[in-house]
Amino acid sequence: MRGRPGPTWSIFINAPPETVYGYLADVGRHGEWGSEADAMVISAETPGEPSVGKTYKAEGTLIGKRNPSTVKITALDPPKTIEIEAEDSSSISGHVFTLTPQDGGTLLTRQIFGVKQPLLGPIFFRIFKSKIDVNFNGALNNLKKRLESGAA
Repeated sequence: MRGRPGPTWSIFINAPPETVYGYLADVGRHGEWGSEADAMVISAETPGEPSVGKTYKAEGTLIGKRNPSTVKITALDPPKTIEIEAEDSSSISGHVFTLTPQDGGTLLTRQIFGVKQPLLGPIFFRIFKSKIDVNFNGALNNLKKRLESGAA
């Protein structure tokens, strides 16, 4: 992880870490489980398996507006961690997904971090934290439902 560590969100998923990892590492499928508010659309720039350096074109909703970005896989450590960075016109933010075996399933923790932020970025984060929590918790709940139902 490069940049300043930020908050974390966690959820227990009743699926083995290898299953959760395989689905999460396929970054082009993140739109399947993203929050409804985000309405993420994402696709790989080149075909092939997930790998460090692979990039994706993405667009989601940020503060009520569509926000295009480029997402890059920056680290993969199967089945323990996946790290990605998203760069838009004003910032670069990172996301680290950590998978820990627990009670026959997986404790998934998602941490965000700022790599390059606008000057007022930390203030905007505090102002919109409740909306960010709803977005990220919604996404993790969608991910859990998909993996536990076998839809992933």
